[in-house]
Amino acid sequence: MSEPAIASAPKTVGWSSGHPWVRVRVIIAALLLSSVFALLAYKAYVLQVRESERFTEMAEDQYLRDVDLPARRGRLLDRNGNELAVSAEVDSLYANPRQVASGAGVEPVARALAKALGIDKKDLVKRLSTRRYFSWLARQVVPEEARAVRELLSSAPAMMKGVYLTKEPRRYYPNKTLAGVLIGWSGLDGKGLEGIELRHDKELKGAPAEVQGLRDALGREVLPQGMGDAAPQGGHDVVTTIDKFIQYRLERALEAGVAAHHAKAASAVAIDPRTGEILAMASVPTVNPNDPSSAPSGVRNRAVTDPFEPGSTMKAFTLTGAIEANLVKPDDHWFCENGKYQIGSATIHDAEKIGNVTTTQVLAQSSNICTSKIARRLGRDRLDNVLRRFGFGAQSGIDLPGERAGLLRPVKRWGEIELATISFGQGLTATQLQLVRAYSAIANGGTLYQPHVVRKVVDETGKVVNEVAPEGHRVVDEKTALTIREMLHAVTLKGGTGEKLAIPGYPAAGKTATAQKVDPATHRYSPDKWMSSFVGFAPYEDPRVVIMVTVDEPQGVHYGGSVAGPIWREVMIDVLRYLGVSPTEPVAVEKVAAEKKPAAPVAPAAPSAAEEEDDEGADDEASAGASLGGIDLPDFHGRSMRAVLDEARRLRVAIEPSGSGLCVAQNPGPGPIEEGARVTVRFSPDGADEQDHEQRSETDHPRAPAP
Repeated sequence: MSEPAIASAPKTVGWSSGHPWVRVRVIIAALLLSSVFALLAYKAYVLQVRESERFTEMAEDQYLRDVDLPARRGRLLDRNGNELAVSAEVDSLYANPRQVASGAGVEPVARALAKALGIDKKDLVKRLSTRRYFSWLARQVVPEEARAVRELLSSAPAMMKGVYLTKEPRRYYPNKTLAGVLIGWSGLDGKGLEGIELRHDKELKGAPAEVQGLRDALGREVLPQGMGDAAPQGGHDVVTTIDKFIQYRLERALEAGVAAHHAKAASAVAIDPRTGEILAMASVPTVNPNDPSSAPSGVRNRAVTDPFEPGSTMKAFTLTGAIEANLVKPDDHWFCENGKYQIGSATIHDAEKIGNVTTTQVLAQSSNICTSKIARRLGRDRLDNVLRRFGFGAQSGIDLPGERAGLLRPVKRWGEIELATISFGQGLTATQLQLVRAYSAIANGGTLYQPHVVRKVVDETGKVVNEVAPEGHRVVDEKTALTIREMLHAVTLKGGTGEKLAIPGYPAAGKTATAQKVDPATHRYSPDKWMSSFVGFAPYEDPRVVIMVTVDEPQGVHYGGSVAGPIWREVMIDVLRYLGVSPTEPVAVEKVAAEKKPAAPVAPAAPSAAEEEDDEGADDEASAGASLGGIDLPDFHGRSMRAVLDEARRLRVAIEPSGSGLCVAQNPGPGPIEEGARVTVRFSPDGADEQDHEQRSETDHPRAPAP
């Protein structure tokens, strides 16, 4: 009998006894899982530690929006505190084009805003059709437009979704064109673009504040108030050396002179010879800085940007060098060849036939011939030296943009003819600023000051941040300067080219010039284009102000004494009275009464190309001088500053104004006073006539008029 079969137990597949691929698969899976976890850990390390700062910045760029809060631009003030330029908060309109597109749409929004703002709808459609989060629609709008937009936003908030108003500082020039070329202007972003605004932009602009606001993916504000307490730092006030009254008087006289002589342009500078401070700097045509785009072509600050051949105004410096070197004396005698003199291949002419004269009369009668003889005795090296000492051929360093240095060729290139012509102002160029600065050195006794238009810079608390001190150096000894001053006084005496320009009671000194201009087409002297000038100071014993007037291309009569001279005289009379300068000579009533406006002189024949003539013609615009006796002072109450000044000029009364707007007080009051007396008049802006902007200052926060 067979034994029963015994069933065998199943074999267990163990770690060591199973299929060999099982072990491999397990190891691979474990490695893969370990690698994935390691990679995740490394990525987390990169994101959270190594690159955390960069990714934080990227995230913030997506949901944070930097917003610049512009600073209020500092004021520009004249030397007496009158405002020349101010800033005020006005409304600007911007939009989030993405919000507009997701709301009512571009077309209806653009149509409504175009009607409210009075602008082209196509431009608004273009601005609203972008995919950006921000777009300016209209900046610095006038109050009427801002009100219309505000009403639209409140009446149709759903349609106007994504359209916002914000405040921006806007620059205003309350005196319109007054000193427009000198002041310059700033752009919509508050950056200075021309004139003092450009040169002193750093002091005026202040420091804007940058704050951050939260916005979502569509650019919608989450925290519309932003974050932080940052505030912009306002710009400093800049107090200039300009005197508003003198500037106004100079500009009005230039405008009248240009119109009377149908001239191309004119410019003038008034400077305090004791400090180098510019009291006024005017150019015609001018510009309204509130709307610089409307300025006529050719507008610029000609006194600093336009070099020209100065003509006979240079004779004073030729004689300065000769007298300083003890080569000539004021009473030496010279023969001026009766108006015609040959030097090499060139013929030098005088406007009149002049025979035997003294050195003083050479300057007084403006002889080119005898000036060239004196220059030959002086020599080219010494003449070059004296001209460069007085600042010719180099910039003055004035704190204004665009200054030109003029041209004074190297002395080694001077020949005999060049020595002669340079001595009387041909063959070199200079700016009006260089000339008035050089004459100031003669007027003050020999010190050449650096001219400047800023007195001090003041911060928002009234603290003086920077104050400009006069900076000068001696260029000629005092005795020589006094001698030349007396010789220049002879120009305004009988027989001098400026005898019609004498001011009763105020002995003056100065020099006429009538220089031919070079024709740019032919590069030769033009027979009918002239530059007429007069530069002078008063009282000549103790000069308070030096003024130079230049008229470009007057038609008809073109002599400096007949064109520029009367403008100078008219302004100088008013300035001396305004400054309270007492007459230094008695004034004869008979002399004043005899002063009548002469008939316009007949224009003389044009001189030859080699000559530079001066003004020996009659003065067709000489103003009546001061007179004696009593007058009846009217009541100025309620009148504008301009009306008061015009009336005072007619009555020959010196006005000392303060404030702006309409007259509210005067001292002395209405009634009899002595002619020439000073009258203090106080003005207030309350109820000021809107038409009288020429002499009116706004308050710190003026209304926003249309430009």
